[in-house]
Amino acid sequence: MSRQAGRHAALLKLLLCMSLAITGCRGNHELNELHIVHSAAFDVADDGKVFVTAEIARLTPGGQQPKGMQDQTFYLSGKGNSIFEAGRYIRSKSDRTLLWGHTTSILISSQLAKQGLKRHIESIRRLRQFRNSTLVYITEGMASDTLRVKKPMTTITSQVLRGLTEGGDNTALTTKVTLVDIYTGLINQYRDLVIPSIQVVADQDAGQLKLLQAQGLYLFQGDHLAGQMSDEYTKGYMRANNNMIGSFETVACTDGQDSMSFENINNRADIHVMLDNNLKPRTQIEIRTDLNLNSVQCNDIPITPDTIREWESQLNQSIGNEVEHFLRYTQKHKSDVLGIGERLHRKYPKQWAAIKPRWRELYAEMELEVKIHSRIDHTNFIVLQPDSYEGAPGL
Repeated sequence: MSRQAGRHAALLKLLLCMSLAITGCRGNHELNELHIVHSAAFDVADDGKVFVTAEIARLTPGGQQPKGMQDQTFYLSGKGNSIFEAGRYIRSKSDRTLLWGHTTSILISSQLAKQGLKRHIESIRRLRQFRNSTLVYITEGMASDTLRVKKPMTTITSQVLRGLTEGGDNTALTTKVTLVDIYTGLINQYRDLVIPSIQVVADQDAGQLKLLQAQGLYLFQGDHLAGQMSDEYTKGYMRANNNMIGSFETVACTDGQDSMSFENINNRADIHVMLDNNLKPRTQIEIRTDLNLNSVQCNDIPITPDTIREWESQLNQSIGNEVEHFLRYTQKHKSDVLGIGERLHRKYPKQWAAIKPRWRELYAEMELEVKIHSRIDHTNFIVLQPDSYEGAPGL
């Protein structure tokens, strides 16, 4: 080896040692010294304190199985005056260090959310271990009970919740909300929060089997839970907020007995805000949506250009009703989840100073106009009237 090559090798060894010294810390642990938290539940205890439950993955002792982590979990709980304090009390019951950094889902009880989220979110922030991408949900009753519901396919709740969230793209009944969404919403106050609902339901086919279901959204006024949106209101929110991806709409047949189904393939919402000389706000929401016809259960219905125009008119009406009902619900709870106030702030910055102190009251009384433009792109059906067969070539 040349002298220059030896110097390079010595320098490389020195840099490696320095990097190990810099990155090493007393917080490093072996896998068998850790409890990996996958989900967490936050509740209000009987004495008013915060009750925290951690879902922890069981680890396979070294040398027994090659995969290291089993698809099994257990639970540890603790309570305190804050989430931070409750987490420390959980550590007193654990023979290993709790690793919160792998927490992918948080369940919050509606009771805790009604008291206000801000101080609890700040407590999570101070822990400095939770990922910004951690999914957040609200549930009725005790969140710890929801966390412990037995799952038919997998025992790790976080995996189930993530899968249910991804399914929201097809149903428009839920949406993804992360910790960073809540951080920015509470700090910037551009719009009020919405957080998806997780429900415990009975499987109709399996009798007593309980399942988790992601359906509906909770809306907030500031950091306090204000109400729970139904399926219809949730779909209206998804459309107006440009979150609609692949849901479906139905239109009744003329006999009222059956229906036609349309799949949403594209949706664009434009929100226009206006302010008159008396500082009275007005908002127009214009939605353009493209749909495909997927199912026709009606009897003897010809699919012609006139028929399609009639369907588009019916879709305009039904979609418009969804959005209007959602908007009236938010006005009832004075919850600006679309960020209309921020749009007014940007468009009329000088006038906003006078509007801001009474914005919630103005929002509740504001005129909201909804315009829907539906277009059916593909019917995927060719139906001929019986009379059209006469004189047709080859018939």
